[in-house]
Amino acid sequence: MPKKKKERTPPSQTELLDITAKLRTGPCVPALREASKAWKAGGYKGVTDTTRILLNHWFYTDHRLRTGLPFKYHASQQEAIETLIFVWEFEKIRTRKGLLERYAQDLRDLRLPPFDDFARYCIKMATGSGKTKVMALAVAWQFLNAMREQKDIAEDYAKTFLIVAPNVIVLERLKTDFSGARIFKNDPIVPKELGIFWDDFDCVMRDDGEERAHAEGTLFLTNIQQLYERPDRSNEDEPDAMTAVLGPKPPTNNLQMTDFCDRIALRAGKLLVINDEAHHTHDEESEWNKVIRRLHGKTPIASQLDFSATPRFQKGAIFPWTISDYPLKQAIVDGIVKRPMKGVANIQDAKSEHASVKYRGYLTAGVERWREYREQLKPLKKKPVFFVMLNSTEEADDVANWLQTTYPSEFGNERTQVIHTDKGGEVSKKDLDTARKAVREVDKEDSPIHAIVSVLMLREGWDVQNVTVVVGLRPYSAKANILPEQTIGRGLRLMFRDLPTTYTERVDIIGNKAFLDFVDDLEKLEELKLDTFELGKDKLRIVTIMPLGDRKEFDIGLPVLTPFLVRKKSLAEEIAALEVMSFNSIVLPKSEDDPRSKTFTYEGYDIITLRKEFEREYTIPDPQTAQEVIGYYARRIAEAVKLPAQFAVLAPKVREFFEQKAFGHAVDLNDHAIVKAMSTAVAHYVCVDVFKKALQSLTIEEQTPQLLEPARLLSTCQPFPWSRPVWEGQKRIFNLVPCDNDFEREFAKFLDNAKDVTAFAKLPRAFGFTIEYTDTSMNLRNYEPDFVAIDKFGVHWLLESKGQENVDVLRKDIAAMRWCENASKLTDKQWKYVKVPQKEFEALQPTRLSDLKALSPVLFD
Repeated sequence: MPKKKKERTPPSQTELLDITAKLRTGPCVPALREASKAWKAGGYKGVTDTTRILLNHWFYTDHRLRTGLPFKYHASQQEAIETLIFVWEFEKIRTRKGLLERYAQDLRDLRLPPFDDFARYCIKMATGSGKTKVMALAVAWQFLNAMREQKDIAEDYAKTFLIVAPNVIVLERLKTDFSGARIFKNDPIVPKELGIFWDDFDCVMRDDGEERAHAEGTLFLTNIQQLYERPDRSNEDEPDAMTAVLGPKPPTNNLQMTDFCDRIALRAGKLLVINDEAHHTHDEESEWNKVIRRLHGKTPIASQLDFSATPRFQKGAIFPWTISDYPLKQAIVDGIVKRPMKGVANIQDAKSEHASVKYRGYLTAGVERWREYREQLKPLKKKPVFFVMLNSTEEADDVANWLQTTYPSEFGNERTQVIHTDKGGEVSKKDLDTARKAVREVDKEDSPIHAIVSVLMLREGWDVQNVTVVVGLRPYSAKANILPEQTIGRGLRLMFRDLPTTYTERVDIIGNKAFLDFVDDLEKLEELKLDTFELGKDKLRIVTIMPLGDRKEFDIGLPVLTPFLVRKKSLAEEIAALEVMSFNSIVLPKSEDDPRSKTFTYEGYDIITLRKEFEREYTIPDPQTAQEVIGYYARRIAEAVKLPAQFAVLAPKVREFFEQKAFGHAVDLNDHAIVKAMSTAVAHYVCVDVFKKALQSLTIEEQTPQLLEPARLLSTCQPFPWSRPVWEGQKRIFNLVPCDNDFEREFAKFLDNAKDVTAFAKLPRAFGFTIEYTDTSMNLRNYEPDFVAIDKFGVHWLLESKGQENVDVLRKDIAAMRWCENASKLTDKQWKYVKVPQKEFEALQPTRLSDLKALSPVLFD
């Protein structure tokens, strides 16, 4: 008999109602992500000259902050701004309707927005993942294009910017970055070659006086309440949970816009509006959105950018105009935020009406865990913050009093800060000044605050980095899946965000069952399983790498030299000396009927392929004269070699190229047919390419290094936390040898056991030792060698333990050897460099440093 088919179990009511999958990302995000990746891989086709300079500067150039520490934008920040540029410049989508029709995977459950008069995009980034930096990149991208590009292109970009915060707390956080244009000065946002345009940019904060009269570009920062007056909310009938999720219900009376709006209306050009914590704009009829639409009626809006970690509607669905999504799960995996850890214990609520008695077990466990953090963070000079959330103001006051009286030395008096919030999650007026001060100072080592107790976890704007223990003691009943990340998110920001380390930070979550069930909802939504620890048993240990005062005999000093490579500010002499007739360039066809079109190939492209590949990237307005084409190409060439100021010097050479070389014989540039042939995508590509190849190697200048400091000692390195493998060893100035991988650990073990090595160290990024080199695209980069060692003869070694190699490894090797040569000449120490490939090391199995001679014989002579 045939086997009876197993009947499928019908989905349960719970499964039918489970819309988690739909809540995970926006409908346009998956297709947009793939399209944007392909566009990026193809070389950012269709972007302006200005945008190309910015992308190369932001993401393909190594940066150092004023502190000397390395800086790099995270991949999520890069993806966010790249996707915005892709949608705006390449796809040229200017409405939400157009975005949905082009990229939404399923339109059946989507409603077209009722107001769609200008571009509006949403960027979803997990709490603590650096969305403010993306805002700043977006501002620079729009303004510099508006200033540099030709009029017909530039007029599409904004010169005026309005950043809107939902409340004063968020405003205070944003002011730390934008007041005095601080973020644009501290971060590598504006390339030096474009600095002349940035001099015309100003930032105006709420309550500031008039902006500079001559400023071409102005950024205004305010909170939404300053753009309209709030109505009386005493008769509010909206449920608390809904209000907590979505923000206050919009006012219904006709409100007056204030000074900022009038000042914006007086400015020429377009406006870019940036909404921070933009989940508050979920309602198209909210006063927030109405204010923006009224602004558009006076000053045309180029685009509205909505930034939020949780851009959701009331029922939990993500804004459909979301173009980029960096979820909390990925931020945790990438180490961009702290890793939440759930505390497990058999604690029961006590039978009492007093919160300090009812929740005594959880509170005591939280205090003990906080104490562990305090001890572990002492060597790092960091102060942990204890955060407690409760059901009511009465409970908050009761628990705060209990902390102050039970632990007077740790939480007494001002060491415990109570912040009351209203049902909208906003800080109550009586606590506002205290809260603003706490936000600014709580992370500082000299701040007295050790604990913060609040009724409703402060939902946004609390950019507090030092939260290590969160105790949640209240149920959450909101239907929208917005509160979990918002609540836990207040403890996710990295404590060591400015320290170049791979340490995995954590925040410990302790709470009653209702709160931990709530955390489970977050795990389900993010498809994430949080790690757990057992309260009272799993003791905290933070591995701290630090130099030891009693090991000075193993200290190593590295000389500080001036840069060997610098980018030239001018190539006038080199350009004047170019022999364009010697360029290795194919003869360009004069027209489509030219026989050369049939045999044309350049770097593997035939004319049809080349035209198809580059027609969107290399397009110029219909030129009337050859000089227009020559000037345009000269600018493109100057930008390609990162010297935009040289375009005037290049123009005569470009003219000579087209007049004498490009078409195989001398031509008349006044001939309209020749002008047309010069203007094709093929001619554009070939011209820029041959000049770039001729000039690129000349843009970097070698200088004779000077000695700034004979020996910068490793013992001056500040302590830093570490999560990866370590080697204990003996011949080290640090308490432990921090290793990035198992091969480095084996190599550290080898150096420690080698009898001809007297001292060694892994060079930590926190020490900041780098060697400049140029990559294959002639970008100036910074190379960080792995190890330094001293042998028994007093020779100092830079050692690179190499697992995998790429195209830039040889360039790094040459730079390191050149540095050693210069260091040897400028100091009384001999320096050498050797690269140790993993496969060769494992096959060789050396026991002494001198055994590495088999890998680089010349270095050991």
